[in-house]
Amino acid sequence: MPIPRLCSAIAIVAACLPLALADIQPGSDYGVYKTTNLYNCTGHVMASNVTVPNAADTLPQIASSSRLGWEQWDLFMHGTFPMILRWTQGDPSTSMSAPSAGKFEMLILDPNANGTLVHGSTTGRLSYTNDENFKQISLKDNSLTWDASAQWYNLTVSAGGYSMTLNSFSSMLDTFHPNVEFYNGMLDKAQGPGWFGSVPLPRGHASGYLDGPHGERTSLSGLTVMRHMFSQNALPNYINKYSMGTAWGYSKAFYDTHVFYQTEATNGTVHDAAYLGRAIPTPGEQGIFSTASAVYAITDDYTLYNLAVNPKAQTLDASFPGCPSTNNIAYVFNMSTSTMLGQFTDLGGGKTTYYAINGSTTAGFDGKPVVGTLSGVFEEYEAPSLDLD
Repeated sequence: MPIPRLCSAIAIVAACLPLALADIQPGSDYGVYKTTNLYNCTGHVMASNVTVPNAADTLPQIASSSRLGWEQWDLFMHGTFPMILRWTQGDPSTSMSAPSAGKFEMLILDPNANGTLVHGSTTGRLSYTNDENFKQISLKDNSLTWDASAQWYNLTVSAGGYSMTLNSFSSMLDTFHPNVEFYNGMLDKAQGPGWFGSVPLPRGHASGYLDGPHGERTSLSGLTVMRHMFSQNALPNYINKYSMGTAWGYSKAFYDTHVFYQTEATNGTVHDAAYLGRAIPTPGEQGIFSTASAVYAITDDYTLYNLAVNPKAQTLDASFPGCPSTNNIAYVFNMSTSTMLGQFTDLGGGKTTYYAINGSTTAGFDGKPVVGTLSGVFEEYEAPSLDLD
């Protein structure tokens, strides 16, 4: 259901927000105040304004004609083989880049080429379509399309001699918006006008195909996650580094999805944000779920979420407390990030490194602890020195 804004007129909205989002899409939820955390350990199907899907949120929030700003969409798939797809306008690591400079990148581990890491890219101006029935971003022949209910995400891409078609259904029926200082989607605002982001697709069940440079076709299936970020300022104005991750848990009775962010601001302040959702599979039906609910969606609440990152040991440990309906059994994720998938380097010098996540998870189900396996992706961004030009 739509979430009302506290300030409706455009001029009043600008005054209400701690930033100036001149290019924000009409109807999007970014910057809505006051966004509450969601604590829903009971497992009922609930939603809050940090989890309600909104198709307008995934559209570009920075106009390509703007003088300043950057925006990024990245989609990761785990399944047949790992792949990372990224659309960017502007450069997140330098203020010298304008949004008119767009780029699409595709990174895959091709099993038909003995696991060779393939990195293809193309440049141009990013465009978008805002139709009442569907939304789309595209850069040349590389398009990402989603429906008005923000449940289906379909892409057609081509780079480095490879072309791909992939369709993902959002099994969680949720999104996740971190909300630093209770502004919807805010990741940090250290130097204003603010750095925003969301996870429109926490757990997509995907299928499609990949055509290789020699005509070979590979069928694809797996899980997907998509993230969206944007700001009018370069990231070094806000942060020293950030990390994001998605862990998909598996058990016979339920599937849990855990999404998390950890950012370190230039003044040393650390923000943690986390989402946990649960889907109950329909017996005998692959990819069909009887119920899906958001369990937690929280930012900077250390009574409800703890994340420990150990770079030396390459481990991540995260936990949410349980509640009486789980016999107070906590949700625990023990993750390893020992396998590096690839790295992107921005023109401004910022580096984003992607790792595969493996490990185990323990959670309550029917009042008992259940242990399952997990997989996913972890990414780390390291900012270059502050660009003062």
